[in-house]
Amino acid sequence: MKQIYILLTILIIGLAACTSSPTLEVTVESKREIEDTEIGETATSHEIQKVVYATSTNTTMPTPISTTQPTITSTPNISTVPTPTAMTYMGTVNADVVNLRREPNTESEIVGQVESGDTVTIIGRDEDSKWWQITSDKHEDVLAWIFAEFVNVKMPANAEISMSDSPFGEPNVAVVYDATGTNQAGGTMSGIPPAGNFETPKGINPLTGLALPSNKQNLRPVIVCINNDFVARPQYGTSKADVMYEYIMEGYFITRFSGVFYSDEADRIGPVRSARLINYYMAPLYEAALMCSGASDEVRYILKHEANFPYFDIDLDDPGNNVYSTSIGRDYRTRLQTSSAGFRQWMSEWHVEKSPKIRGFTFGDMPSGGVPAISVSVPYPRSSRVSYSYDSSKGRYLRYMGDVAHTDGGTNKQLMYENVLIQYASHQDTDIVEDSLGTVSIRINLFGSGQAILFRDGHAFKGTWQSSNSGDTPRVFDENGREVPFKTGKTWISVVPLNYVVDYSS
Repeated sequence: MKQIYILLTILIIGLAACTSSPTLEVTVESKREIEDTEIGETATSHEIQKVVYATSTNTTMPTPISTTQPTITSTPNISTVPTPTAMTYMGTVNADVVNLRREPNTESEIVGQVESGDTVTIIGRDEDSKWWQITSDKHEDVLAWIFAEFVNVKMPANAEISMSDSPFGEPNVAVVYDATGTNQAGGTMSGIPPAGNFETPKGINPLTGLALPSNKQNLRPVIVCINNDFVARPQYGTSKADVMYEYIMEGYFITRFSGVFYSDEADRIGPVRSARLINYYMAPLYEAALMCSGASDEVRYILKHEANFPYFDIDLDDPGNNVYSTSIGRDYRTRLQTSSAGFRQWMSEWHVEKSPKIRGFTFGDMPSGGVPAISVSVPYPRSSRVSYSYDSSKGRYLRYMGDVAHTDGGTNKQLMYENVLIQYASHQDTDIVEDSLGTVSIRINLFGSGQAILFRDGHAFKGTWQSSNSGDTPRVFDENGREVPFKTGKTWISVVPLNYVVDYSS
């Protein structure tokens, strides 16, 4: 009987041990992993921490919580049919580790990798010029595809190819930088080149070519995000900006504005609205500060922690709207406004004023080679459709939205500009969600080069735009490679997708 009791006791203890919660033995090991980042093609090698849970197989494992910052991904919509080229070009890989694909898309099989400094021979491109077909010294027997942004192209010394004849179509941003200007392959954002350290002419406004008041020469430009919803029109302060930007929003159904304010004082600017990714690229062009009202969590993080310029978020930094901004009414689309005095007070109190070192636009007389362009039509979505009519008596283009004169609410006068620049740029969807419908943010990089049309003096000049460094405001070159100067005065820049057809006629 005693033996039976002992056996029962051992059995009970054993069952209790089996049903009790197991003790997790956690070990942390350092592992070097290759991850796809941003466009899915840069394989960045970096240290990560891998948590290994040692436990029985029938135990529910805890889910590790990611602490990495949000990343931007893009899946390009790419043709899989290569376009043969008449000649080959050499290129140098500019990212740490880059995947080579069997087909020109991020879902295709990886057939190899190249590293920073490796030389590749470019023998073809895809339909959109986003991918290049290459061979490399490392993989001599492999015909592969590489994302074009991660290769610096070396043109032959005797190459004399106009942009329209180039086998690569639109030039791509070749060098990848982080927000501090360091050449790198990963990170949340990229594409900001280092400062050009240009010598800004004294006494001249680099954005208009006109005289700059002496009290502005040690101040930096400020970019303000301005709403373009129908209920927000007419906006305030737009006529006071030296440069106005217009760009498509997520969902591709409406546009938003950003005004670059420098020389003129504006008592009212707005309605101030939220920032977008394009502002991350726009501000460094002018060494400007940025003032907006809110942003998605990911965009806000990028602007607050990764951008190399001051960013003032009214929602966070002036929640009472009584220091640097004002609130009028209750409609979130129209209520917030700021002023020149408001953003200058912010920069002074935050000690972020500086004298900018920017190249500035090139100004000069009208060159030869243009074609008459009295009327211009930009095919933005219906609610944001834009047209211009050249007024020879004023020497300016008068702006319309939806066939209605576009006015400044502060002056009640129609907006008019000496220059209208159409800047073609790649629009890449990201994984950043901007609204409750799940619509994602658009990545529009304003560095590099692309197709352009500059309208001035009633004429159109087709060619390319180029911005190579921070502080390198856009320059325009005609189809023969000659720089086309801007007319002295103010400029409106419409950033458009690559497939837009801008109509103009005499």
